Amino acid sequence: MARLVSTKTIKSFEKGPVRRSLFSNGAVSLFHQFKGMESASANLYFLAGSIFENEKEEGLAHAIEHMLFKEESSSALVKEMEREGAQINAYTYKEYVCFELDCAASLLKKFLPSFLSLFLNPVFKPEDLELEKKVILQELREDKDDHETEGMEFLYKKNFPRPLGHSIGGSLANVSSFTVNELESFYNRYYLPERMVLSVVSGKPFNALEEILSKALSAHPQKTKAPYRPKTAGRFSKLEHCRSKLKRSMESSILFYSFDGPSVTHQDYYNYLVLDEYLLGGMSSKLFLELREKYGYVYGLGSALNSYAQQGSYMMIFHSLKENIPKIRTKVDAILRELAQEGIDEREIESIKKRVAIGWSLGFDGLLERNEYLAEMELLGIEDFRLARQVERLELVTAKSLKQLAKKMVSRPHSTLVMSS
Repeated sequence: MARLVSTKTIKSFEKGPVRRSLFSNGAVSLFHQFKGMESASANLYFLAGSIFENEKEEGLAHAIEHMLFKEESSSALVKEMEREGAQINAYTYKEYVCFELDCAASLLKKFLPSFLSLFLNPVFKPEDLELEKKVILQELREDKDDHETEGMEFLYKKNFPRPLGHSIGGSLANVSSFTVNELESFYNRYYLPERMVLSVVSGKPFNALEEILSKALSAHPQKTKAPYRPKTAGRFSKLEHCRSKLKRSMESSILFYSFDGPSVTHQDYYNYLVLDEYLLGGMSSKLFLELREKYGYVYGLGSALNSYAQQGSYMMIFHSLKENIPKIRTKVDAILRELAQEGIDEREIESIKKRVAIGWSLGFDGLLERNEYLAEMELLGIEDFRLARQVERLELVTAKSLKQLAKKMVSRPHSTLVMSS
């Protein structure tokens, strides 16, 4: 079994202590008690997402996520746990894959060993893979029916280099050609203890976590390893940009903007949070009032701040009629130029920062939100779990820093994409 190297209690997290345990093989577990709750959330993360795929492997990380539930014994375990009230889910992200267990806190000790066994010692069978390919291919085809998803995928491919730019799901051709050997090769390279974080948030104390994880890893190589963490770069990306149109069979049209953006550790991440709230944060936002309430140019609008360990982008999305697209572009461009020249009132900025900080705090009312936050800090190699750390960075946002960000947006190249019939 993996040897427990160290356990320390991190008391700085405002919502209660976090117990962080490091094992000799590089695995890390986190435990946080959310007092007053009767439920538990266990998330198992592997730094094995789509950015680690080569060109031939694109879609493989997502396929493995599906296949880890396919083994006959795995299926039986899932059904047994679900019959007793557990909920199990999974998703593939650019940088990691996550497997989720939600259950009653009183049943966590019973469920967790079975949950971990689903993902730590798989057997991939050709007949299971052929069957699951049909499911994955159908999922990919359904995604192609979603205009907004297709537009964002298009911009990712244009803006980012291949590791980030390619689709998590991969192509229909790639998925159709995957073999068991390819799955095993990718799994053996990336589903390693040193790339793993097991994060648990429970309403009750749970002292068995380290023993359960150590036993679950007994079949894995027990070499001494340091935890693998992706290199973070506090930088503002310079992306590749385009001006594009895509013809789709659709009644409406969608206008996308995509701008250079920050990595998750760059200060402009927080500047963008405030600017995004000002521009698109609900019915009192600048662009909602201007484009929908005043002129009726749009019926839907949104945004996406896509920040990763080393790069990022910021997107704005507007749903409208084809004839309104030029008017929307004129208004959006004028508003951004105005922000670059005149900035935002300091009182408005302070009000937005308070709303953002309150939103963060309220988000911790859920077990899953707490769990994801703690795990993501660990996966980024950030040892300071304090919410106050985030607020401190948010407080550095000023009228001057937002004006500088707006100047970057209007002076640098950016992408636009129009999707319409």
